[in-house]
Amino acid sequence: MSPDRLSGILERLPRVGSRNLVVGMESMDDAGVYLLTPDKALVQTVDFLQPVVSGPLEFGRIAAANSMSDVWAMGGDAITAMNLLCFPGNILDADIIEQILSGACEKMVEAGVVLMGGHTMELDQVVFGLSVTGTVDPGRAVRNSMARPGDLLVLTKPLGSGVLTTAHKASALPRHLLDPVSASMERLNLYASRVLRSLDVSAMTDVTGFGLLGHALIMARGGRVGITVNADSVPLFPGALQFAEDFFPGGSGNNRKFVGENASFAEGLDPELVKLLFDAQTSGGLLAALRPDQAEEALDRLRQGGDTDSSIIGRVQRRRENGPYLVIEP
Repeated sequence: MSPDRLSGILERLPRVGSRNLVVGMESMDDAGVYLLTPDKALVQTVDFLQPVVSGPLEFGRIAAANSMSDVWAMGGDAITAMNLLCFPGNILDADIIEQILSGACEKMVEAGVVLMGGHTMELDQVVFGLSVTGTVDPGRAVRNSMARPGDLLVLTKPLGSGVLTTAHKASALPRHLLDPVSASMERLNLYASRVLRSLDVSAMTDVTGFGLLGHALIMARGGRVGITVNADSVPLFPGALQFAEDFFPGGSGNNRKFVGENASFAEGLDPELVKLLFDAQTSGGLLAALRPDQAEEALDRLRQGGDTDSSIIGRVQRRRENGPYLVIEP
């Protein structure tokens, strides 16, 4: 669902208020945070998706990494999960179902997350994901709405997974271009989160369905700040520019509508690069705002830890009155 339509629905839902609710739906954050004790809070999230690759084992790994990421984007520790699986019962072999679940369990084991159970139902298509619970010190929960003017923005994974997996579904993508995308989507954001939350990070989110600029807009509006993105500094998957013209996903077009006039684009930007800034990502990287004197240290530690495409892609500044929330420069 497009982010503007989703936010409108969420605003109208009847809800029980609680003074223990630290992070709710208002800020469109990555997960909810609910206070248990003065020094411990629950972090809760759920996510599911249709297959983005053809291999069931790969798909299970990607779906699990994608689902658990929201807890790490909040600066929390994922501790338990439950499977959510829909599948066409008369078509899908039990072996394929086992591979999907096994792939997910591989990532849960890697993350030290306990599988508690789950739920299945028959549907005309495959949909899989996890409901994930974590914990966090409520005073150290990282919001998407607290970015400070002067901070630099770090992105930990390349963009273009939406375009390239769409090309893959159309049998148009060579395997050598799919492999790095699959590896990135399978990579846990746990490792990047550990690095970033040890530094002075003011705001953080993971770049998923709303695309880089959709998530950046939510960050800017929540913090009432402006964000400048240096488009040429944004890491891209090999082949993403090449395939953007013909395989830009429809959902990513909704992201462009959501951002709308909230973004100002410099003249002369490559139109295919602009598309990738809106591209809906699966299991994308973390987008973090942190002190400028710590940005290079963050890059060194992130790259040494395995997030080798981590890059400084922009900065946070005070927003001019009635000015755009986002400014996209070369």
